[in-house]
Amino acid sequence: MTETSRPVEILLVDDRRENLLSLRAILDDQPGYQLVEATSGAEALRAILSHEFGLILLDVGLPGMDGFEVAALIKQRERTKDIPIIFLTAGLDDEMFRRAYQVGAADYLIKPVSRELVRAKVAVFVDLARKTAQLREQTALLQEAERKQKATEMAELKMASERRYRHLAESIPHMIWRALPDGQVEYWNQRWYDYTGATQPMSADSGWGYVHPDDRERCAKHWLEALEKGVPYQCEVRLLRSDGIYRWHLRRALPERGSDRQIIAWLGTDTDIDDRRRADDERAELLVRERAARFEAEAAQKRAARLYVEAREAVRMRDDFLTVAAHELRTPLTTLRLQAQGMARSAGASESARTLLRAVERLCKLADQLLDVSRIAGGRLALQIERADVPGIVAEASQRLEEEARRNGCAIDVRTEGALPADCDPLRIEQVVTNLVVNAIKYGRGKPIEIGVARQGRFAQISVRDHGIGVPAEDQERIFERFGRAVSVREYGGLGMGLFISRQIIDAHGGSIRVESEAGKGATFTIEFPLEQRAPEETHVTA
Repeated sequence: MTETSRPVEILLVDDRRENLLSLRAILDDQPGYQLVEATSGAEALRAILSHEFGLILLDVGLPGMDGFEVAALIKQRERTKDIPIIFLTAGLDDEMFRRAYQVGAADYLIKPVSRELVRAKVAVFVDLARKTAQLREQTALLQEAERKQKATEMAELKMASERRYRHLAESIPHMIWRALPDGQVEYWNQRWYDYTGATQPMSADSGWGYVHPDDRERCAKHWLEALEKGVPYQCEVRLLRSDGIYRWHLRRALPERGSDRQIIAWLGTDTDIDDRRRADDERAELLVRERAARFEAEAAQKRAARLYVEAREAVRMRDDFLTVAAHELRTPLTTLRLQAQGMARSAGASESARTLLRAVERLCKLADQLLDVSRIAGGRLALQIERADVPGIVAEASQRLEEEARRNGCAIDVRTEGALPADCDPLRIEQVVTNLVVNAIKYGRGKPIEIGVARQGRFAQISVRDHGIGVPAEDQERIFERFGRAVSVREYGGLGMGLFISRQIIDAHGGSIRVESEAGKGATFTIEFPLEQRAPEETHVTA
């Protein structure tokens, strides 16, 4: 089986079995595909060692070793660096987009995947893999054809250097014959008898009986013309071998002249050119195939470019949808929140009323996060800078979260050093503090939370410390990315957007946010921003 006739192997990598089943259902009925599955980065790397994959569909959010790390390892190996990789992700921001192409991604798919989009993109890269294999085969065949042609040309050069004398004819590896001035052949060397299997002696005209019937008339015509004009004779002819097979030969004859310039004999040779003829035919066919393959590859590149543009447009439409959806959700949610607050504050409010209020508050927070993400993506998140007391902002945020903290067994301890006025957007700073405290409650349930406010030179510093599960060192930067998480979404809910939005807000204030933590020993999140802002009253955040 040639390389191009074998099925193209495709590696599917996802830690969720239902996702693998979905991909297999989409691709399993496609002819010429051989699907291989892996549920982790390590398993995928082991599969690559024993397979020749033409394409890899790789989930970004793998546990342990994520998709970016797996892709980087694949691209480091010489044997696997050219395998195209399509990332599978639930969302793709600018940073993830940059990382994906930095590690060599060829494309990406947004979950839940579209059946038609998956088939179209996979078909493009499978087609490219097949064309690449075909080009490799054609290149090898073309090189072999050229080698055979060069070998034949060397044989012809050797034949041209041979002497015409009869006593040397038996020592050369060609069929040699000699004809009288009228064209009647009077001598053949032993090579002729070995090839044809003829018995000695032969009559002058019997040599034509070994010429292919389709070639006799043409070659005889050229031979008569050469005899009449006294010019060299040349003709390509098929000669019958002793085993009954005809092979192409180049028949040549030169006139031998005496001192009076009259022809006294003809010295002829029959040279086997069958391999060269076949090589020429193969080379012509390969050139035609190469042109066709090049045309198909260019068409595939155009299709890939079109798909890329369509994918970017889909991302833009998604961001527009998030913006519209968040705005549309705000109006009914605001009304629902007011009603729920009234029910929860009324005398004799039931636990179900308070539960309803908490659920509505979570919905409002999710809508706010969606709206903030769409604003950040479009560079439309504005800051309203004013002079405000930082400890007061922190106190207000912590007081609003005291009830939730008590339900989760957390005591909030706020420590300040007195008034600390600063130029900032109070609502946005409160939003950041709220995000950090909510995370401390979620990941440090049942343990105390310490909040500190202090002045650090020209900066205001706010720190939120919990004693929960902590953040591993390798995840401490990733949690500030869009949809970045350090734990499974199945264990802890949320969109994974709170810290991303918080960093954007603090960056817009000209400050910084960082985390110090060890796994299992809690985490301390610290934000710092200037006490005095040099920017105008309204500052825009650019994603």
